[in-house]
Amino acid sequence: MLTSGCGALFYPTLPTVRDASTSELAGDWTGPDGAKVILEGDGRAEVKNLGGEDWDFDEGWGLTGTGTWQLVKGGSGETIGGAPAVQISITNVTKQVQRRPRDIDEWTTEPLTPIAQYTWEFGMERTSEGLQPYYLAGDPDPNLYHLKRS
Repeated sequence: MLTSGCGALFYPTLPTVRDASTSELAGDWTGPDGAKVILEGDGRAEVKNLGGEDWDFDEGWGLTGTGTWQLVKGGSGETIGGAPAVQISITNVTKQVQRRPRDIDEWTTEPLTPIAQYTWEFGMERTSEGLQPYYLAGDPDPNLYHLKRS
């Protein structure tokens, strides 16, 4: 359980994946709202219209760009439950779009604050469909968004 100014936040509990490999994660994935994530075997990454993590998701933007990805070992508190994670760092943002923010009835079309780079950390879950990276997004109660193989 984590706490914030909004009150207690409860995060979903998922089985910890400890045996993921970069070869198992490489490939094309789809995410929420039609986002695309491409993880190349050589560590290059590309995202298309991928929203932010945690509270950033509620701001309603989607990024397109290129960068790198790696499997982060975890264990020292920097990942969900200390488990390994897929870290995607986009350092070349080529497009930023406005999406309708979640859980907001009315929204304005104020100009987006430009984002030059962004890093996501996806946890991983094994399902009947195989390994599925996921991330938590939203405030105050986060939703779990999985990436699925394209």
